[in-house]
Amino acid sequence: MQRRQFGWMFGLGLGAIGLVQLWQRRFKRGKATQTPQAGSGSLYRRRYWVDFQALNQSPESLVKHIKANLPDFSPGLFADFRKATGNERVMQVGDEYDIAILGPWNGSVRVSTSQPLRFGFCTLEGHPEAGQIHFELKPHPERSNTWRFEIASEARSRDGLVEMAYRIGKVVQTQVWSTFCQRVVEFAQAQQLGEIQTSTIEQTPEGEVVIHD
Repeated sequence: MQRRQFGWMFGLGLGAIGLVQLWQRRFKRGKATQTPQAGSGSLYRRRYWVDFQALNQSPESLVKHIKANLPDFSPGLFADFRKATGNERVMQVGDEYDIAILGPWNGSVRVSTSQPLRFGFCTLEGHPEAGQIHFELKPHPERSNTWRFEIASEARSRDGLVEMAYRIGKVVQTQVWSTFCQRVVEFAQAQQLGEIQTSTIEQTPEGEVVIHD
C-alpha cells in the first residue's frame, strides 16, 4: 500500500515538474535580456525607412495587422519569425518570438513596447545582437498627408565572434528590414515616395562616431 502511494506521489511530482517546465518554456522561459552594455565592439544605430501616401486603411489598423502577421513582412529565408509565448494574433509586452536567422545565428526577442502605432523588441540571451529594435508608423516630418514607416535599432554584437561577422550580418539585416518596409507599403496599397532609405551610425569603443551609408 505504501509503495503504491509512493509511486502515485512520485508520478504526481514528476507531472507537476513537467507542467512547470512547460510553463517556463511557453510563458516565461527565463532568458535574460541582452542590453547594448553587455555586448562587444562598436555600438550601431541603424535606421530603415520608407515614405508613402494614400493608405487604404487607418494607420492603427495597418500597424495592428503588422503586429499580428510578422512572418508575412519578413523574408523567411533570412529571418523567420515564430511566436513562442502569448496570443498568436495579439502582440503584448512580454511576449516572445523565436527568429530563425540565416546562418547559425538563431535568436529570440521579447516585446518591450506595443502601442497603436509603435512596437519594439529587446534581444534575449543567445541572440547574435545585444540591443533593441523599434518599428513605428508616423506622419512625415515635412509633407502633409504622408506617412513614414521606420525601423530603428540600437545594438552591439553579442560577442567577439559575432563582431567578426559584422559585414555579413549587416548585408542580411539590410535585406531583411528593407524587405519589411517594402512589404508594408505593398500591403497598404500605398503610393511609395522615393526609395527605401537606410542609415548607420557607429560609435566605436573608443568613442569615435562614424557615419556609414
